Amino acid sequence: MIRGAYYSKKIKERGNAMLKAMLARITKKGMMRACAFAIAMSGIIAFASATDAKSVAGVTFPSDRAVFQRDSDNTADIAVEVSYDGSGSVKARIENNGNVVADWVVLGEKGGVYSSVIENVPAGGWYQLVVATFDEAGNETSRTEVEHVGVGEVFITGGQSNSCNFGGEKTVAESDMVSAFNPAESTWQHCEDSQPNNSGFHTGNGGGSPWPTLGDELVEKLGVPVGFYSTGRGSAKISELLGVYYGTISEAIEKIAPYGCRAFLLHQGEADTDSTPNDEYLRDLTEFIEKSRQDAGYEMNWFVAQVSYAWSNYNNTVKMEAMKATQRAACNNYNIFVGPTTDDLLGEYRHTDNLHLSKLGLIEHGKRWADVLIDKLFTPYKLEAEADVKNGKILQCGTDLYAGSTVKLSAAADEGYYLVPGSYKVIGAEGEIELDGDAFVMRAENLKVKAEFAALPTHFGKLLGAIKAAEAVNASEYEQAGIDTLNKAVETGRNVYSNPSSTEAETSGAAAGIENALKALVRKSTGGAVTSQPPAQQTQAPQVTLPAKGMKVKAGNIKYVITSSTEKLKTVSVTGLFKKNKTSVTIPKVIKVEGHAYNVTCISKNSFKGAKKLKKITIKSGFVKSIEKNAFSGISPKAKIKVPSKKLASYRKLIKKSGFKKVKAVIK
Repeated sequence: MIRGAYYSKKIKERGNAMLKAMLARITKKGMMRACAFAIAMSGIIAFASATDAKSVAGVTFPSDRAVFQRDSDNTADIAVEVSYDGSGSVKARIENNGNVVADWVVLGEKGGVYSSVIENVPAGGWYQLVVATFDEAGNETSRTEVEHVGVGEVFITGGQSNSCNFGGEKTVAESDMVSAFNPAESTWQHCEDSQPNNSGFHTGNGGGSPWPTLGDELVEKLGVPVGFYSTGRGSAKISELLGVYYGTISEAIEKIAPYGCRAFLLHQGEADTDSTPNDEYLRDLTEFIEKSRQDAGYEMNWFVAQVSYAWSNYNNTVKMEAMKATQRAACNNYNIFVGPTTDDLLGEYRHTDNLHLSKLGLIEHGKRWADVLIDKLFTPYKLEAEADVKNGKILQCGTDLYAGSTVKLSAAADEGYYLVPGSYKVIGAEGEIELDGDAFVMRAENLKVKAEFAALPTHFGKLLGAIKAAEAVNASEYEQAGIDTLNKAVETGRNVYSNPSSTEAETSGAAAGIENALKALVRKSTGGAVTSQPPAQQTQAPQVTLPAKGMKVKAGNIKYVITSSTEKLKTVSVTGLFKKNKTSVTIPKVIKVEGHAYNVTCISKNSFKGAKKLKKITIKSGFVKSIEKNAFSGISPKAKIKVPSKKLASYRKLIKKSGFKKVKAVIK
């Protein structure tokens, strides 16, 4: 799966809310107003004309060649609207040359308008949107298709003339999977120059642009459909894009709602190099970016090209370099990136006016954009520990990380050591990166991290030895009362050991508590003969015999199975309920099995399936790494799932992957 820096799940959540509002409004206003409203709300979901027939459903949403922006799960939700005045039901699904990609969804009906959302359609295309009508007996009575619907990458492009249609020759995307949005018609079309444009020039001066080439390059590298929305305007200054011409950008943002775009690609600067002070340019560019993000409702990615060349005999080398430095100053390398330059594209790369790019220049321009986008958005980077990090490990080191993702650092100290609080430092090419507690935002580069692990005071050694001795006990061989006492003593000891500030009196007391509990253990009797030793004769702790992996256990009303049972790792997975008529259930952090503490790390497939009365699930465990398919299938539609606040984002993702579609509404 290709991931990137770009895209938060908040965008998709916002998109679902917008889709619901849109569909509700459609049912109230009728078909003509519905079309107008949806056009204003969504550019990536554009309209085709309705089929005027009594028995065949007419797809009014989306149009042919629509591209939906995929999210960080590599999927998108596709809204469907149909006009139909016949009887029976209407359903829609996504196919790929006859193979089902997303199965039938029943479209709800009000006033002749049928609508719904097909969720979690995987990236790819072109797919076919199939809409069919069925009679009361379930027999299909008619079928219609939208031949090209894709889930992939969407970009807004903007700037001045070399960002739109002023190139010396027109270019055409060779790939059929590259689309361009036509704001005048509110439909998608194959990407070929002149680009459809709502800047006031419409198609500029009828020339070429770099976007068909960029689209071809991205399709080849990513294998998904690509769509562009062009907003460029010839000769526009940055202050004009922010001011008098901003309506063009605002309209683009509205029309690609609800799920937005991958990034805004800005190629502008020539008009400002000679006359606009650099501080004013930086101020306006920064405000421009911020305003677009406010209108979009999320942290839209931006790429700012390095552009200062106007035409021969007009350029000042000092001012040109200052302009490009100013453009770079607006970037942060995690969601505002430095784009390509075209200043060096001279000679045969320029049109005869020596200002706009020739066809050769346009092709090179598109390839340069592709190189930057692939590098910044679709290439994983590494976090590596500095060579002087000793006596512990930083757990995120060596993993694939993408620019823009939030990384929460965690560490595992070697035995006898602890992580010094506040010792994390993350270093990039331009120096130390700001941390928010122990978290930071990943950059589009490999980073180094430092951390300090210090030795625990020597008085911790005795406590560690006592804990290890207790862990070696085979609880099944001893009377339960003694095991319970030992477990409490060990829990106290672990809490003391986990705090590097614990005093010698505290560690000694905790160790003594464990040692006394060990001495007090009494072996169980066998066949009437007492086999236990008096506490005074026990010179060392018995060897441990842990419960076997795969053993099924019960705690409360929940069934579990042991998934790991070693000294270092003791875990269990939830497998079901003993009584499915319960209205609430709590999944704890830890359960005890024969006196040993096992972390709850998984909720298995079908665990709560069919528990129709289950309305409240509380997950206390912070160790859950997996929630398997249909774990919550068939529970009450009003169910609420409570999770630890620090795990909200990760658990939301796990629950949704399990197939629980109400996750956005119920996690509190």
